Amino acid sequence: MEDRITHRTNNKMIPLDVLRGIQSTWTHSKGDADYSVTELLSPPKVRALKIINKEDITEDYSDSIATFIGTSIHKTIEDANKDKDDCLTEERMEVSIKAGDKTITISGTVDHYHTSNHLLTDYKTTGAYGINYEKPEWTQQLNIYRWMFSKVKEKEMPDAQIIAILKDWSKPRSINSNTYPPSPVMVKPIANWSEEEIIKFIMERIALHEKAIENPQEILCSDEERWLSPKGVYNRCEHYCNVNKFCDQYIGEKNGE
Repeated sequence: MEDRITHRTNNKMIPLDVLRGIQSTWTHSKGDADYSVTELLSPPKVRALKIINKEDITEDYSDSIATFIGTSIHKTIEDANKDKDDCLTEERMEVSIKAGDKTITISGTVDHYHTSNHLLTDYKTTGAYGINYEKPEWTQQLNIYRWMFSKVKEKEMPDAQIIAILKDWSKPRSINSNTYPPSPVMVKPIANWSEEEIIKFIMERIALHEKAIENPQEILCSDEERWLSPKGVYNRCEHYCNVNKFCDQYIGEKNGE
């Protein structure tokens, strides 16, 4: 993942050798593309505020641990499968699309492509209970990858799946349970969208992001983007958003406006 944070703190006193490990994972870049797929799916308001306030953003290294774990697992699986005849790993793609009077380039990286059955796989490191909930962003991401892959490789769009690695899976909890995941590794097929649906979705996301850059304070993050909990807490805003101090939506609510 490309690191865009200008200022870093280490308030949790993470040892230097671990910090170096975290820093070593900041290698992925969108290159000259206008958007990575990850950016395209991110909340437009958050992305815009990050770009506008880049020099004033501070983040603690401890906030990078989840990404560090996920990236490390990706790298291990990639190294074990690269140069195998039955697959492609970490396949980087760039596709351009016309949006109004602009040509927008989107970049993305497919974790794994199975050549024998024309199947894309994306690896996710997540919590055991989270696997039971629908994650629209997984479906959105994989369908954009399907479309990009078909354009780059000049093939029909492949099928797609998520392989979820459950970092907190518990064997005792899985015994005699109808709701807890039975395995620490779960496979989730992704519903295929038509090319028309994918392009329509991409165009909608580009329009939202372009509008947000012009005036981010006119854009509101949705409850889903803010990770609203059953207790009414916006978890992303409170604990995981490094631009909340620049956000009128968050500040206004904190001040009771």
